[in-house]
Amino acid sequence: MNVLWAIVALVAVGAAVFVVRRSRLEAESVKAAARRERERLAGELSEAEGAREDLVDELAKRESAARDMLARLESQVKELESTIGNERSLRTKVEKSRDSDRKWSRQLRAQFSQLHSTRSVLGGHRDIPALVLHTAVTLLGAEKGLLLSREDADHDGKLDLAASEGFANDPDDSAIAQRFATSVLERDETVRESSTEKIQAVADKPSDEEIDSLVAIPIFIQDQFSGVVVCANRPGGFDDADDDVLLALGDHAGAVLQNARLHGDLHNSYLTTVTMLAEAVEAKDPFLRGHSEEIITYVTALADRFKIEPQRREQLIFAAMLHDVGKIGISERILLKPAELTPEERSVVELHPRIGYRIVQQIPVLADVAIGVLHHHERHDGDGYPARLKGEAIPIEARIISVIDAFSAMISNRPYRERMSIDAACSELERCAGQQFDPEVARALVEEIERRETHEVAESALASAMADPELSLRRGADEPILGLGSIAVTDNLTLLYSHRYFHEVTEAEAHRAALQKSPFAVVMAEITDLGDINRSDGYAAGDAAIRKAAQVLQRVAVARDGVASRYSGRRLAILLPHASEIEAQGVASEVESALDDRPALAVGVAVWRPGDTGEMVIAKARSSAAAGGAPLPTRPLG
Repeated sequence: MNVLWAIVALVAVGAAVFVVRRSRLEAESVKAAARRERERLAGELSEAEGAREDLVDELAKRESAARDMLARLESQVKELESTIGNERSLRTKVEKSRDSDRKWSRQLRAQFSQLHSTRSVLGGHRDIPALVLHTAVTLLGAEKGLLLSREDADHDGKLDLAASEGFANDPDDSAIAQRFATSVLERDETVRESSTEKIQAVADKPSDEEIDSLVAIPIFIQDQFSGVVVCANRPGGFDDADDDVLLALGDHAGAVLQNARLHGDLHNSYLTTVTMLAEAVEAKDPFLRGHSEEIITYVTALADRFKIEPQRREQLIFAAMLHDVGKIGISERILLKPAELTPEERSVVELHPRIGYRIVQQIPVLADVAIGVLHHHERHDGDGYPARLKGEAIPIEARIISVIDAFSAMISNRPYRERMSIDAACSELERCAGQQFDPEVARALVEEIERRETHEVAESALASAMADPELSLRRGADEPILGLGSIAVTDNLTLLYSHRYFHEVTEAEAHRAALQKSPFAVVMAEITDLGDINRSDGYAAGDAAIRKAAQVLQRVAVARDGVASRYSGRRLAILLPHASEIEAQGVASEVESALDDRPALAVGVAVWRPGDTGEMVIAKARSSAAAGGAPLPTRPLG
């Protein structure tokens, strides 16, 4: 029993030892697991700490990059704000300049509209410089102004005074204006001066003492310095005047003056056309010599009496000059017949208003003149021609020309009758008033005749009607105003210049070429088949062929500032100023290729060489044409 209990006790002790050991092992296992977990957690914590440090570094880098980007953005914003500010300032400046430009343009348009309402396309343009100056002075708020031209017409080495405004004393030789204008020329820019002391330091004339402040603005025409606008005495001076506005003002002034110059050239071209037409009529009918001149004298007087507006007055004057231009188309056999005309011949003469109307209509700027030419033979009672108009249906221009034309004819000799006395002619006007003539116009003319010395036809009447400074500068010293020169200036068939005139201008061109060492050329075209045309188709066809070729030469000559001439019966010629041989050959080729059939031409060319006279150049051109146009190939003008 004791043994049993001993065994039991031993077993119990072994079991207890086993439990203790097992517990100890489990505790150690737990400790090891805890240690491992602790080590794992420590590792994770270490990794987390490293990740945190990396994240902090990354955040620091990104924060630094963000600060850099923000700084750059702030800098860009400042630049943009500065740029926007500059653009706003520039836009304000541009808008100011544009507003001033528009204001300048509006004022100029208004001024020119007013100017052209009293002047037609053929009117003079002497008011243009004064108009430009006035507009500049007004726009800048100045009290005075000068417009100086570089032309130096008097050759004194100074700029010429073209216009002035606001001066009490004559500013023609203003030392101040010349000094600052020269400064503009030297510096090629606008010059301002607000210091009265500096201005008066160069004062030399009474007009200079009137200037306290000024701005001098250059004027350019086709990129060439042409003059200076000087505006003076603006309250506060001109320092705040915008440069762009001033330059725009100068540009506008140059454009306006250039247009005025071109207008003057156009004006002279049309006056030349009218003069040539009138002289062609007088060359056709010698009994008309001085007729247009006499009519102009009375037309001018009646235009004043009837208070005809300036533009229509000009139309009346030109219609009076050209009223008989249709007689170019009437045979000299009828016009110069030393006896009464037969009914058939009179019916031919009565065609001349229609012919003249068609001729004048070919010149666009004279279209309004044509109506006076057409109806100057209408009668007040409706029995006239060509349209049988009656009373006030007849244009006033035609009514005035009709009465004056009849009076001039009555006091002039004709092949079939002697001239009437002035008293008898006036009596005839009064007798026919209300029938043939407008009674008011007839009465006004008789009163005008009684008021003046009728037999004196002063050249000043036409000179006054045609007065224009550009024309005066371009007319030669001995050149007539109208119809008083040689009747051989133009050819009746072609209306080209005559043989004699061509020789005169060629000699003059040779003299110029010798002085300037610059050549010119003569192109001579000979119609080689004119005889064949006359024999096969008649002389009328031959005349038509000559006119056809003449039109080609005239067109080519006008395009090159040349002079076209009917040199002889079958020869036509062109003078080409400043033309080289190559240019002349080109013109010859153009003449040859201008038509597609007859007439056939042989075209010759000659170029001036040092020592040549005009006659020598013409002779060489004639020889070249006679040789078949060598070295040019001969072919029909086609």
